[in-house]
Amino acid sequence: MANWLEDKPNGKKKEKQTDALSFDATMDSGLRVLGNVKLKGRFLHLSTNSAARAEKGTVLVRKALGDIVGTPLTEIRTVEQMMAERPLRDRGEATSEVPPEIAEQVVHQFMDRQYRETLDQPVGMLGNKTPRQAAESAAGRQKVAEWLKYLENQSAKQPDPADPMATYSFEWMWKELGVHDPRR
Repeated sequence: MANWLEDKPNGKKKEKQTDALSFDATMDSGLRVLGNVKLKGRFLHLSTNSAARAEKGTVLVRKALGDIVGTPLTEIRTVEQMMAERPLRDRGEATSEVPPEIAEQVVHQFMDRQYRETLDQPVGMLGNKTPRQAAESAAGRQKVAEWLKYLENQSAKQPDPADPMATYSFEWMWKELGVHDPRR
């Protein structure tokens, strides 16, 4: 498998819709991952998180490989459809030999790093302000509290309550942003 990366890191983030969620991933170098390419048997799989990226990626693959590849088959799945697909472990199949406590530690460290970076990046749900900027006003703190509750709820939706994503604690973000948790 290989990552399809943007040509160079954006110095300035594109303006996003204020009500849109973003599921972008970035490499340690700052380059955004636009998609993934995997060769499986006689098939080349291109996965992206948008129809526009899929179209652009298909053009790039055809340009690079020419007649070696045939007409692409396209599948579009919603987030809900992907979440509904049961993980292998729910079907009784082993998914990893990594002990659960190690997997949890690794996932939590990744999430800590990802969310620490997110605190300084514009978030659509916060009017394209960074969480730190939004937390500077009373109205902004309310939006930040709603955003944090949204993140917690998404994390808790894992089918397995012991899943490392489900056990992640967002408490440090509430404290760091100085936002009062309305549940307390």
